Amino acid sequence: MSEFEEHADRLDRAFDQAMEPWRRPPPAVTILFSGGVDSSLIAWTLRERPELVLSTVGTRGSADLRAAESAAGLLRLPWTPAQLSAEEVRSVERKVSAELEGISRVRRSVLIAVAAAVDRAPDGALLCGQGADELFLGYARYRRLSPTDAGQEAKEDLGRLIEDDWPRSQRIARRFGRRLEAPFLDERFVSAALSIPVERRMPSPEPKAFFRAWARRRGLPELLAGRPKRALQYGSGIDRVVSRPR
Repeated sequence: MSEFEEHADRLDRAFDQAMEPWRRPPPAVTILFSGGVDSSLIAWTLRERPELVLSTVGTRGSADLRAAESAAGLLRLPWTPAQLSAEEVRSVERKVSAELEGISRVRRSVLIAVAAAVDRAPDGALLCGQGADELFLGYARYRRLSPTDAGQEAKEDLGRLIEDDWPRSQRIARRFGRRLEAPFLDERFVSAALSIPVERRMPSPEPKAFFRAWARRRGLPELLAGRPKRALQYGSGIDRVVSRPR
């Protein structure tokens, strides 16, 4: 067995355990869906269960709405889009303003995008793809770094996500009367991912190369496994709204 297969087998076991509560109804399950590889892998894993819906938010003409529509078609799963006006984005921002204090503009935009997605999601348990970028070095800035530096920066990003941004996201979901789950942040999956040497998780020859190869091994169609990465706040168009002068 190759080193890749050993790590992939460990990821499979951890991911299957993390996904087990959502494989059978009840309850209904809604996946916050961008059409990218992270949310597509969750959708692919649950594609056989009933009462599964994909939900996408974005401003008019946003990349995520276009990508999610085509990805949902490939997966042959029900899809619920929500096109947001600038005023609707601002309204969501006001509702969660308490969770936006003391953080950077980029992190604010991410949390507003999460809030908008939760606010517009159909009924059911909510699943999202948070955590895959930090665990598998999905951000473009990692590509400019050595494995040692990229590993350290990813470790800091993951710590900030787990200790601060993810709890904020969960509190935001509760603000809307919902509960938000992230299978990639399950402790078993995090442990399995971090057992892979950082050199294997580097973004080469493509961003999140190891994660994408693992997703392909799990059967995710190439058109979804190879989708370019778009950060939630940019793909949804929400960052453009919140960055405009008031």
